[in-house]
Amino acid sequence: MHINEAKTQIRNAITAYCAKNANGTLKIPVQAQRPVFLVGAPGIGKTAIVEQIASEMDLGFVSYSMTHHTRQSALGLPYIVE
Repeated sequence: MHINEAKTQIRNAITAYCAKNANGTLKIPVQAQRPVFLVGAPGIGKTAIVEQIASEMDLGFVSYSMTHHTRQSALGLPYIVE
């Protein structure tokens, strides 16, 4: 997949997940939303592309690398509550 196509796909997913009904509730509830996984070699711009999209969409961005974690150490990671 080309970088521009990836950026479009990620932006579309974020737009869908942030869309709200007329009453202000999310069209896709948080429980039904699924993560977007970016897989690739180190240094190809996976984090940079998401950072760019977040900036362009005026959204907060938190980056966390799972590289040095085991399943047990990841269980206690914090999560964001709206």
